[in-house]
Amino acid sequence: MAGNWYAVRTMPGFQAPHRERWPEPNPVRGYTIASALTPDRSKIEANLDEAGFIHYMPAEYMAVRNRKKASIYELRRFALLKGYIFVELADQDWYRLYDVPGIRGVVENCGQPFAIGALDLFRLRMYEQNNRAVAQAKADSLSKAGDRIEREKRKGVIKGARKKLFPGRDVKLIWGDKAGHDATVQAWEDQDKVRVLLNDLEASTETITVPFEFLKAAS
Repeated sequence: MAGNWYAVRTMPGFQAPHRERWPEPNPVRGYTIASALTPDRSKIEANLDEAGFIHYMPAEYMAVRNRKKASIYELRRFALLKGYIFVELADQDWYRLYDVPGIRGVVENCGQPFAIGALDLFRLRMYEQNNRAVAQAKADSLSKAGDRIEREKRKGVIKGARKKLFPGRDVKLIWGDKAGHDATVQAWEDQDKVRVLLNDLEASTETITVPFEFLKAAS
């Protein structure tokens, strides 16, 4: 049976992203525990889900730089109301609520639990929806700008490499399955690939095409 919505206080740290854990096979130990953060689900939301409660944690979004790819921006979710979440509660649910890890207590007004109206929840959801759309547009814009900057940087790197790795230049392969071999530059075949002639006696006529990063100009 549906109940009313109430404002509930949460303990510090429980509105942070939830970390899920699962076992993975391990040839030595039998299994290990792997884990990963779920950015769209907080610890308190996960705990309320497990206890069977219907809840809503208002959130706001920001465009933040990806930790691994500097040119990529993505959405990061944060609790809009720090320390609070809304839970739908029927009369028989109250005693179970306090067993949920991360619940500090219910917000009271004049000694009574503070009920939240449907219109207030609707306004919060509309704010969250609009905020997310704005943040997503900003992330997309910043990512495009980041891609453009990375492309310009790479053009500069390639331009410098073309000056060093000109046709006839002796080079050494430093990456790939031919690493350690000496070679001579024949031509640039693509934006970032170079055709070289291997100088080994056993393969004096073999040519290969490799990314320019695989080559180092001979001193």
